[in-house]
Amino acid sequence: MQNVYNGLMDFQQVRYFVTAAKNLNFSRAADQLYITQPALSRQINSIEKELNIQLFIRNGHELKLTPAAKMLLAEFSQIYDRYEAALEHANAIQHGMTGKLRIGVLDGTRVDDFLPGLLSRFTGDFPEIDIVTQYLNFNDLIYDLYDDLLDISFTLKFEVENRKHIKFKPIMESRDHIAMLDTHPLAEKGFVSFTELENDTFILLDPNVSETGTALILERFKACGFRPNTKYSPSLNATALMVQAGRGIAMLDSRSVFRFLPGVKFLDTDEVSDPTLVAAWHQNNKSTAFLTFKKYL
Repeated sequence: MQNVYNGLMDFQQVRYFVTAAKNLNFSRAADQLYITQPALSRQINSIEKELNIQLFIRNGHELKLTPAAKMLLAEFSQIYDRYEAALEHANAIQHGMTGKLRIGVLDGTRVDDFLPGLLSRFTGDFPEIDIVTQYLNFNDLIYDLYDDLLDISFTLKFEVENRKHIKFKPIMESRDHIAMLDTHPLAEKGFVSFTELENDTFILLDPNVSETGTALILERFKACGFRPNTKYSPSLNATALMVQAGRGIAMLDSRSVFRFLPGVKFLDTDEVSDPTLVAAWHQNNKSTAFLTFKKYL
């Protein structure tokens, strides 16, 4: 049986192949690798011989990947990314990385089931990094990312998914609920639609607290053909207390710390937004402490 390959690639060769495959241009790839184009061509030829696999189809000035090379690119890209991340992580530990990590958490949202463990692992590896955590409202969590006052915000997906220059990663799933007193006529229902809420007073967050969330709820009511009586609240904490005091109903998600308030029921309802808990950051944040922490998410 013929050997599939004649040898093994080292990480330098993996780097050469991945860079060339992503660029599909040896001259451009060579510039990125700080070597000459003929040197890169020799390296690629050597890799093809070593693996006994054709990687590139050369047709004049056009360069294409073979099906085998496409598979290798997908696999090797992940391997090389992990290799570089591991080296960077080890180097940071070796040199006792210092700095400050500024974290914002949405006030009124449960993070106790993942954030303490996450921070414990991170500080175990980087004890010299100072971590500052703040509980803030929706808008402040976003504005502080733009103003470089926070490195990362734990907030809800609908607040960040359409923001320019903001990247995010889902952390924990959640869904919308209608919160009301357990004495409300609809409280025994498992599901309540927005069309059933026309005669209720709906408690909304002040737009200065959550411009996006409040707008989404009002748009949903508009689609149902009416606008409810409304009261505005300065915070999620105040919203929950207003519901508990019988001053109206509100929309809260299933990760709300108020989920099990005495006398308050959370009912399933129409989908208005995606309140999945996410970690969000500004794409231009180059803080070493932040970039290292992001790998723990």
